[in-house]
Amino acid sequence: MARRPRFARRQAEPAPESAATPGTGCLICGHRKLAKRTVAWRKNDDRARDVTICKTCGFVAAAELSNDRYRGKTSLEELPSVGVRAGTMEKPGREFQMARMALDILDRDSADVLVYGAGRSMDNHHIKALPNAGHVAIGDIMNARDDMEFHDANEPARRQFDVVVASEVIEHFRNPRENFQQMFQFVNDEGIVVCGTSLRGRRPLRDQRYLFYPDHTALYSPESLQLIADDTGFHLDLRHPEGLGPRKRYVIWTRSRRTRDLVTRYFGYTPIAPSEKTGETGETAESAATQAE
Repeated sequence: MARRPRFARRQAEPAPESAATPGTGCLICGHRKLAKRTVAWRKNDDRARDVTICKTCGFVAAAELSNDRYRGKTSLEELPSVGVRAGTMEKPGREFQMARMALDILDRDSADVLVYGAGRSMDNHHIKALPNAGHVAIGDIMNARDDMEFHDANEPARRQFDVVVASEVIEHFRNPRENFQQMFQFVNDEGIVVCGTSLRGRRPLRDQRYLFYPDHTALYSPESLQLIADDTGFHLDLRHPEGLGPRKRYVIWTRSRRTRDLVTRYFGYTPIAPSEKTGETGETAESAATQAE
């Protein structure tokens, strides 16, 4: 049996009220049992981050870099490139697959979709073309495009959606408790939120490259995500997307027990979540599993 991380053993301890003050305790659980250190990526000593590690829930907070790569930008050209995961006008990417999965889970004739933290991705156009997609919009902390209805993630939600997808977004959260609440206000009570991120593994932090990407300020353990779910009234599910790294997960949230049951049913038939890698060999993960049977 695999040994659980040591920090998980103390998860159930109540956080002292005084520790909830920003800057005095863990940004997730509030405990003050923190380790502060500078960690360098094992392949490049120049890529070092100042981090605060919670010994209770395992959350790792990384200090912000001096140059914010997103906030304040006003055009797509100013935003950093994100590689093949982001959809283009010619080819759908990861957010399309996340939204398609969520729509299939809900199994409705029509469901509204928000692409949260859309950045450069053009997947909103591919999502709009899905037969069961209703109203589709994009949201972000900066308004750098005008190709679809835009929602400012810094402001209170003007409307709610059945599906919210956020690919490679939550690791940029500076104040996770507040930032998750900002995102959750966009989903309705029977809806679903699907986030994509890499979780903290058991290896030393210097071996976990995800921590050293520019502008990544949050590295979550499964325990820390469960605490957020419990405290916000959400059910939590973690699924591995096809063809991606071993620590990559879709973090699936819903307030609804019925929707939670739909997630369970979906993955009872589909063994692995779809990603931009799905279909590269001419078959989906589901069809491959069917052939194996």
